[in-house]
Amino acid sequence: MRLVAAGLIVLLVPAIVALSAVAGDQAVREGEPAPTTILADQAVTEIDRAATETERQRAAESAEPVVALDRDAQSEIVADVREVFADARAVRSPVAVEDDPEQSPRSPPRSDQIVALQAEQPNLDQVTIAALVALSDSDLDRVESETIPIAQEFARQRVAVDEVEALLDEDLPIEIGLRSFPGDTADTIADPVIRTKMRPTVVVDPELTQTERERAAEAVPEVSRTWRAGEAIVREGEIVTALQVQAVERLGLSGTSVIRSVLRTALAMLLVVTVGGIYLGRMQPFVWVSGKKLILLSVLVVAYSGLVVGSTLLTDATSSGWSYAVPAGALGMLTALLIHPVVGIATMLPAAVLVLLVMPASAPVALFAAGAVLISVPLTTRIAKRSDLRSATLRAGLSFPILAAVIVAIFGPREELVVAIGAGAINGVITMVAVQGAMPFLETLFRLPTVTALLDLADRNHPLLRELEEKALGTYNHSVMVASLTERACRAVGADPLIGSVAALYHDIGKVRQPHFFIENQQGIANPHDDLDPEVSAIIIQNHVIDGVEMAVEHRLPPEVVACIGSHHGTMLVSYFYERALADAQDPDEVDEQTYRYKGHKPRSREAAILLLADCCEATTRAMAMSRGNLPRDEIEETVDKLLKVRVDDGQFEESDMTFRDLRTARDTIVESLVGVYHPRIPYPKRAAAQVETAVEDGGPTSPAAEGDGDGPVLPPDVPDLGSAEGTAPLPPRR
Repeated sequence: MRLVAAGLIVLLVPAIVALSAVAGDQAVREGEPAPTTILADQAVTEIDRAATETERQRAAESAEPVVALDRDAQSEIVADVREVFADARAVRSPVAVEDDPEQSPRSPPRSDQIVALQAEQPNLDQVTIAALVALSDSDLDRVESETIPIAQEFARQRVAVDEVEALLDEDLPIEIGLRSFPGDTADTIADPVIRTKMRPTVVVDPELTQTERERAAEAVPEVSRTWRAGEAIVREGEIVTALQVQAVERLGLSGTSVIRSVLRTALAMLLVVTVGGIYLGRMQPFVWVSGKKLILLSVLVVAYSGLVVGSTLLTDATSSGWSYAVPAGALGMLTALLIHPVVGIATMLPAAVLVLLVMPASAPVALFAAGAVLISVPLTTRIAKRSDLRSATLRAGLSFPILAAVIVAIFGPREELVVAIGAGAINGVITMVAVQGAMPFLETLFRLPTVTALLDLADRNHPLLRELEEKALGTYNHSVMVASLTERACRAVGADPLIGSVAALYHDIGKVRQPHFFIENQQGIANPHDDLDPEVSAIIIQNHVIDGVEMAVEHRLPPEVVACIGSHHGTMLVSYFYERALADAQDPDEVDEQTYRYKGHKPRSREAAILLLADCCEATTRAMAMSRGNLPRDEIEETVDKLLKVRVDDGQFEESDMTFRDLRTARDTIVESLVGVYHPRIPYPKRAAAQVETAVEDGGPTSPAAEGDGDGPVLPPDVPDLGSAEGTAPLPPRR
C-alpha cells in the first residue's frame, strides 16, 4: 500500500502539472517581455574557487565532534557501585576476640565499621557511610538490588562530560522514585552513591572527528559566480537580453518543455514522498503502517495539485493576484481531521512545493500556502461537535484574506493587493465547502474514527442503536450505562473518551440476533438456557461477540470500534455454563475449557481494556441491585475489585498498554460512577416498599447468568493491591 500511495503522487501529480505546462508553452525572444520565469537547472559560468573553499572550511569547522562509547567507564560505574556494597559487607564481617581466641567471632563495633568503610570509600560522605553501616543485612541487600539497576541504566546511556550533572539532577530522582527503598535510604545511600560513582560514558574520537570534518567539507557543492542552479535567468514580464537568450538556449530552456516539466515535477514529488516517508516513519509510525491513511493522504495531495493547476489557469487568464485562491488550508485541515494534526502540519511541504512547481515565480504564494496550513491546522485540535468544525473553517477562511494582504504588502506587487484580498476570501469559501463537504464522504469511505464520525455514531438514532433499542431494550440500557462508565474512565486515564463511549454503545449489538438468551432481555419470560445443554448455551453467549463484529463491519463502523466490540469479553471463560458442564459431566476432565471461552481477542488498546472492565462491572452490580434497589459503597468496591482481579489473573490486559496505575484509576472512576447510580434512597412507605420488593422478585434474575451476559464469574476472595508501588509497573508482556 505504501508503494501504491507513493505511485499516486509520483505519477498523477506530474501528469496534472503537465497541463499547466501545455497551457503556458511560449518561446523566449530577445527584446520581448518574457512570457514566464525561467530557472537555471545548472550553473552556466565559472566556479568561484575562493567562495567554495570558504564554504568548505566553514562546513568543516561547524561539524560536530564525533564521540564514542567509553566501555571502561561504563563497566567501572557499575563495578564501583557494587564495590560500595561489597565493602559495606566486608567491614561488618566477624573477627576473632583477642582475649579469648576460643570464643566465637563477633562483629566489630559500629564506629570501627564506619572508620573501615571510610578508608575503603573515601569519596563517600560521613552520612552515607553511617547509613550503610547502620543497615541490617537484609536492608543492605535490598538497597543494593534497587541501586545497581539505576547504575546499569545510567551506564548504558551516552553521557558526555557536560551532561553528567543534568542527568543526575533530572533523571536520578525519577529512577529512584520508580523503585522501593527501605526507609530514607534513597536519599542517604542510593542518591549519593550514584552521584559519587557516575562519570561520562563517551569520549571524543579525534580520528573520526577529523574524518567527519573532511566529509562535511567534501559535501559542500562548488559555488557558481553567476547563474546558479535554481536561480532565475529571466523573470516573467522582464525584457529579455541577448545574454539571457544565450543562457536559456545553452541550457535548452527555450520555451516550456512538457517533458521537462513532467520530469522536474516527478523528481520533486519523489523527494517529497521520500522526506514524507522518513518523517512519518519516525514521527507518526501509526500512520506509516496504515495503508488506508497513506492512500488517503495521497488522494488529498493529488486533489490539491489539481486545484493548484486550476488556480494557475485562472491566474493566466486574469491577474496573478488570483494565485492566492490556492486552497492549501483545506489540504491541511482535511489531513489533520482525517489522519492527524502533526501530519496536517507536514502538508505545508507539498502545499508549497506544488505552488512552486506550477508557478515558479510565485514564491510569495508558496509562502502563503505554507502559512495557510500553519494557521488552519491548529484550529482543528479542539473540535468536539459539528458546530466546532463549522467554526474552525469559518475562522480559517477569515484569516486567509488577512494573510494574503500581509504577504502582498511585504513582497508585492502592491497593485495586486485588492485582487489578492479577494482571492483570499474566495479561498476561505473554498476551504469551508471542501472541508465540510468532503469530510463525511472521506471518513465513511476510509472508515476513519474522526471526531465528527464518532459524534455521528454516538447519535442514538443510528440504525444499529435503534435496532438494539427495539429488539433488546435491556441490552440497550446496559450499553448506555457502560458508555457512561467507559467515557469517564477513559478520560481519567488519558485514553480517548469518545472512542471508548462509542465502542461501549455498540459493544453488545450482536445480541439483537438472539436477544432473549440474555438475562437483561428476559422480562416476563422463562430463561431458555434452563432447557439447553451448557455447551449450546455457552456458544449462544459467545456468538454475540462474533455477531457484533459482523454487524459493525457491515455498517462500516471504524476499525477501532470494531476491535473494541471483538474484545469486550476478551478470551474470558463463560464460567457459569462451564461450571454447569463440570457438574453434569461424569468425568470433569472431558470438559474442554477452551470450548467455554469467548472467541474474540484480548483488548489491544486502553479504550478496549476499560470497556471490558466497565462492561462486567455494570452487569454484575446491576444484577446485585435488582433485588435491593441500591448497593452500599463497600459492596460495590469489593465486587469491582474481584472482577478486576479475575481478569488480571486471566491475562486479559496483557496485549493492551494499560499499566496497573491505569487500572487503579479506571477502577476508582468506575466505582464512583456505580456509587452514584446505586446510592442509598429515601425508604418507601411500608406498603409501597412491599410492592417494589415483589416487582423486583418477579422480574429479577432467574440464574447466576445475570452476573454478566450469562457468564457469571467465579470470583476469588483475594483482591489485588493495586495501590502499591508495583501498581505503576506495566502489565506482563504478551504471552
